[in-house]
Amino acid sequence: MLSWSSTESGSPADISVIADGEGDAGVPHGAELVAFTEAVAGVDDAVLVVARAALVACAGETFMIDAAAVVANFEMMTRVADGTGARFAEAGAAQRAAMADKLHINDFTSARK
Repeated sequence: MLSWSSTESGSPADISVIADGEGDAGVPHGAELVAFTEAVAGVDDAVLVVARAALVACAGETFMIDAAAVVANFEMMTRVADGTGARFAEAGAAQRAAMADKLHINDFTSARK
């Protein structure tokens, strides 16, 4: 979704930055967003407090709340899809595989083979 929405807005994001967890991906407040999402996915509450404060400082509280809602929605969508047994159509398999490689998704402990 980020690659599509950023392209539509005229500022294509460099999603490989997201996989690396560093940089700004070419989007406004990108470095703070990457740090925030990494912290949300992590287990260290102190890191989350710092990342949340940094995002609020540069973009405002409303922006941070929107970012948190997006993170929560993606988590929810993944759980719903997994719970229902939904699977991707074969038509986009090559594109999804390329994206997974670019984002190092298959390196995650929870990656399914």
